[in-house]
Amino acid sequence: MKRYLITLLLCLVAFTATAREVYSLNDNWQFFFKLETSSDYARHISLPHTWNLDALAGKGEYLQTIANYTRDIFVPNEWSNKRLFVKFYGVQSIADVFVNGHHAGEHRGGWTAFTFEITPYIEFDRNNSVVVVVSNAYQNDILPTSSEVNLYGGIYRDVELIVTEPTTISPLYYGTDGIIVHQNNITDTSVDATVSVYVTTLSEKACDLALAVRAPTGDVVLSRYIKGRIEGNNKPINIPITLEEPLLWYPSEPNLYTITVGIGTHEEDQVSVTTGFRRIEASAESGLKINGERVPIRGVALHHDRAAIGSALRTRHYDEDLEQIRDIGANAIRSTTAPHAQYLYDRCDEM
Repeated sequence: MKRYLITLLLCLVAFTATAREVYSLNDNWQFFFKLETSSDYARHISLPHTWNLDALAGKGEYLQTIANYTRDIFVPNEWSNKRLFVKFYGVQSIADVFVNGHHAGEHRGGWTAFTFEITPYIEFDRNNSVVVVVSNAYQNDILPTSSEVNLYGGIYRDVELIVTEPTTISPLYYGTDGIIVHQNNITDTSVDATVSVYVTTLSEKACDLALAVRAPTGDVVLSRYIKGRIEGNNKPINIPITLEEPLLWYPSEPNLYTITVGIGTHEEDQVSVTTGFRRIEASAESGLKINGERVPIRGVALHHDRAAIGSALRTRHYDEDLEQIRDIGANAIRSTTAPHAQYLYDRCDEM
């Protein structure tokens, strides 16, 4: 049985070829309501999921309650020198995560991603129990406190297992990839920016970083190697960069640069993010300007649910929405109430 579970886990799709490995945890969950008192009533489900579509929630009834999501993760002994993180892209509205009975963390707020490190609670070469207790009950300290939008309960976006080396680009910084690109000064002839890299470590005081900037054409236009001092999970290593003759981002030409940061002399970790460099101005007289060119706004309000799905949208649903938005001639989106999944904003950048 163990051999089968190891094979199953290691055959999951890893999204990078470096030491960091990312596995989808969307399948093999069991779900039951807290009021059912026992996992004997659990249903097998896949994520994304909202219990407001569950038959026991009442047909079409909007239910605010508490429910449990459980699954096992077999962790091979080969990972005993690694760090393990679980990333949730959206849980409505409060999530308490337990690993082998230990409380790994609580996240309050249903619209943004968050990550917990679970390394201290893992037992290697065996199954590990993961329990997520989710509540969408009204809370006066969680936004929105008043809304006509249904807050559909559940793990309604993707979940990932991230496996890294002891020193790694942090997946813990507010649900991001650990790399933030600050655009300081944008002109037609040059770009000045700062790449903030958040590094988390168990023991190191410094690390070697390799930065590469790839243009929309695919060419590497800048590379830098630095030794950075690690001063804590929330204090980044800042790397200033300057790009000459940039390909700026326009709605008609959505040029995207790829910024890759590697950590360690043997690429113990590597993370890539994309960004479009653009100069944005807005005034009552001239409206919105992107890189000095006026862009008329023709927008729509995009809500967070649809019939028979609730808020548990897949990527194909966002693609369908974007296709309809473009078909009617719109070029802007207002996210009603709260942020959408990161996938939507990535697609907007690409389009």
